Amino acid sequence: MDQGDRRGGGVTGLQADDAAVFGRGTALLGCGGGGRVDHMVSALRLALGDRSVPVVDLDDPGLESVTAVGLVGSTTVLEEKMPSGDELPAALAAVERWTGRRADAVVAAQIGGVTGPAAALTAHAAGLPLVDADLVGRAVPRIDQLSVFIGPVTTVTAAAATTSGLRIVVDAQQPLDLETVWREAVSHSGGWAAFAIGPVPVALLRERAVVGSVQRALHVGRAVAEARDAADLAARTGGRVVAQGRVVDVHREGDALAFVRSSIAIRDAGSGAIARVEAGSEYVHCLVDGLPVASTPSVITVVDARSLAPVATDRTRVGNELAVLVLPSAPWWWADPARTEAVAPRAFGIDADVVPEPSAELVP
Repeated sequence: MDQGDRRGGGVTGLQADDAAVFGRGTALLGCGGGGRVDHMVSALRLALGDRSVPVVDLDDPGLESVTAVGLVGSTTVLEEKMPSGDELPAALAAVERWTGRRADAVVAAQIGGVTGPAAALTAHAAGLPLVDADLVGRAVPRIDQLSVFIGPVTTVTAAAATTSGLRIVVDAQQPLDLETVWREAVSHSGGWAAFAIGPVPVALLRERAVVGSVQRALHVGRAVAEARDAADLAARTGGRVVAQGRVVDVHREGDALAFVRSSIAIRDAGSGAIARVEAGSEYVHCLVDGLPVASTPSVITVVDARSLAPVATDRTRVGNELAVLVLPSAPWWWADPARTEAVAPRAFGIDADVVPEPSAELVP
């Protein structure tokens, strides 16, 4: 059986052997943020053993409500203060106790970074299937940028579980309240937390979720493993290389919206052009010789030119040999100007207009 138990083009389950491939894909879709996936991939592989996590579509007749899970806080602290394995199941259980409803499945709040494999691990621990979807299609820094909150929201029920054992349940009218309450609490209680939102009606997710995310992460993960170079990787994932060469400048500073603001300059080895990539917690905007060539919601990612391993925004250094890739974003974000605005560069604290995507196919 191919990776992900693929039958008829779909994904029906994740096995232990899929964990590394899945993690490579979610790391690339993290756009330089989302946290390092290594420890969560290892935990998923060990937890699965000879079993698998069922993967279902939103059209599955057995689904009525789904809980979204993810991580909030500092991914740097997450690397130093690793999860015990109890945080995400505890957040899921807290939401279910508060609402009195049990979810039929789990969905990743965002497929990018550590949250993708963390959602699979949570589904396995809870004995629930994982939905082949997410609420972004990449990584974003804030809770209120999740697709389920783009549009009318009547109420938000969510719980966070910190590493210190604190459980924080929020019943709010606005998703920004989640962001405010959790960020403040997490900063004083371990630096990061697991969260669960919902259960969300499947009817709402069918309108707002980015579908096919698990399948795409597996495809991207295989492409990273099989590609000969950055150009080959771009071709396999429906993307393009906008620059490849040596880093000649790195600048970092603090930012209220993006938490960490950075800018890297790369001299393209072929043309000599200077590509500048602006980043918050993730790569957000790219210019070549001063002309904008890509922006969020497109998937902008930076990889090591030789290994093709994704490079986080806080790990770029002068002298690195890097390639800047741009993959198409989920079409959902382009279907309505209000959606696009929620993940446009200015939503990340970068004063720049959205760069429309050229005609490109979302692979797979």
